Amino acid sequence: MSMNYSFRMELGNGLSGSLPPELGNLTYLTYINLANNGLSGSIPPELGKLTNLVSLSLYNNRAISGNIPPELGNLTSLQWLAIYGTELTGSIPPEMGGLTSLTHMILFGNQLSGSIPPEIGNLANLVYLNLTMNQLSGSIPPQLGNLSSLTRLLLYDNQLSGSLPPELRNLKNLNEIWLYNNQLSGNIPPELGYLAQLEYLDLSNNRLSGSIPLELGDMVSLSSLRLQSNQLTGSIPPDLGNLTNLSLIYLNNNQLSGNIPPELGNLTNLSLLYLNNNQLSGNIPPELGNLVNLRLLYLNNNQLTGSLPLELGNLTSLDWLRLNDNQLSGSIPTEIGNLINLEMLWLQDNLLEGDIPASFTNLVNLYYSNPGMPPYSLDLDSNLLNVPPGYPDTGNPLQVFLYERDPDWQLYQGFEQMISTVGGDLTSLDGKTDIHIPAGALITDTTIALVPLAIPHHSPGLLASAHNSFKLLAEDTGGNPVTTFSLPVTVTLTYTDADIFSIPEDTLRLYYWDETGSTWADAVTTCPGEYTRDPIGNKLALPLCHLTDFGLFGTPLRIFMPVVNH
Repeated sequence: MSMNYSFRMELGNGLSGSLPPELGNLTYLTYINLANNGLSGSIPPELGKLTNLVSLSLYNNRAISGNIPPELGNLTSLQWLAIYGTELTGSIPPEMGGLTSLTHMILFGNQLSGSIPPEIGNLANLVYLNLTMNQLSGSIPPQLGNLSSLTRLLLYDNQLSGSLPPELRNLKNLNEIWLYNNQLSGNIPPELGYLAQLEYLDLSNNRLSGSIPLELGDMVSLSSLRLQSNQLTGSIPPDLGNLTNLSLIYLNNNQLSGNIPPELGNLTNLSLLYLNNNQLSGNIPPELGNLVNLRLLYLNNNQLTGSLPLELGNLTSLDWLRLNDNQLSGSIPTEIGNLINLEMLWLQDNLLEGDIPASFTNLVNLYYSNPGMPPYSLDLDSNLLNVPPGYPDTGNPLQVFLYERDPDWQLYQGFEQMISTVGGDLTSLDGKTDIHIPAGALITDTTIALVPLAIPHHSPGLLASAHNSFKLLAEDTGGNPVTTFSLPVTVTLTYTDADIFSIPEDTLRLYYWDETGSTWADAVTTCPGEYTRDPIGNKLALPLCHLTDFGLFGTPLRIFMPVVNH
């Protein structure tokens, strides 16, 4: 009986059915490409007989299933292995460590489980390892640090846990590390700083903790740094300012604190800078105005203070600027009007004051906004900005511009008012909140700021918002904060039927944010007195004895969907 063999097999055009075990008889075969077909069933272990095979491509055959045969580990001549976009299950056989000629192992987009075998570290010629989008678990083997030829390490979208092995420092040829969307924990190893050829580092969406190692500033080839959505603490190392090739920095959604390093202003190639949702404090460094190629700047949801640096007006490439939810003060610089490419400008929830610059009319790329349908392209809510008398004046270009881009900004501006020891009254600009301060409530002249909030700063949980949230701030003539009153003040809240849609009126209460317990608590419980309700007039009044963030909430009706039988 004669033996049939071929040196090359490349078949496409809609093949179906299973892979025949008889392929294992074609012992002179060096190249198999059966990708992009409709093949099904398991991979025959007989393929392990093809010891001359250099390339095996079975990718994008959605119905190929079963385990990876351990016998494939016998293919000592194999350089290219690409089996992705299939339904392979089970673990990666440790026998794969026998593929000593392999340069590319591409197994992404399957349903592989179990741990990464440490034997993979034997593949000294491996250049490209892609095990992404599987269900791999366990830790990253330190033996991967033996892959001295590796240029790309892709393990993202798995269930990997444990710490990052410091042995990765040995991968001197590595250009890319993609480990995002796993469950990695522990610190970022400072040894990663030895990877001078690394261009992409993505450790985002894990459970990494500790500080950002200053040694990352030695990764001089780095162009993309993604560490967002972890549990990182400490300050941002000024050493990151050495990474002059960086185009992307994502440090958002961590617990970073301290100042923004002015050294970041050295990164003139930077196009995206995300530092939002941290605990950063101090001023915005004017050096950020050097980032002339920056397109997106997100500093929102931090604890930044001080004024807006006029140097931000140099960022003429900016598309989006988000500085909202900080404690920024002072006036808005006229130079912001230089940012003619802006499509979004969010400055809400700060302590900005004064007039809105007429230069805002230059921001013609901010899109028109529909009243009552946020998010708006321009958001100035919950500041202390001046509202012009008679606003909106249809003959005033700035006022027309503001009305088109942020239709209700004027309703959500706070204001400061000096109240003496004889007491006084404050009413929010939207008319929903009245505060009566009786004589004797204050022991000295006090400046009180009432700032309406478009939405509560903290999630109401199971409560439903009645669309009236605000914060009260106060300081005495010496600039010292005042947080309590000697006598209760009276707060009267007005609401509409639309505000309390689906909320029973008798469940309405004013809640305050309890920092100690990180929860909303009924404000009436902190002061002698009780609620006064006027359901006919849609009013609710109560005594208050302290200042903080407040929100009018109720208990929503339970809505049951009917069961429909067909």
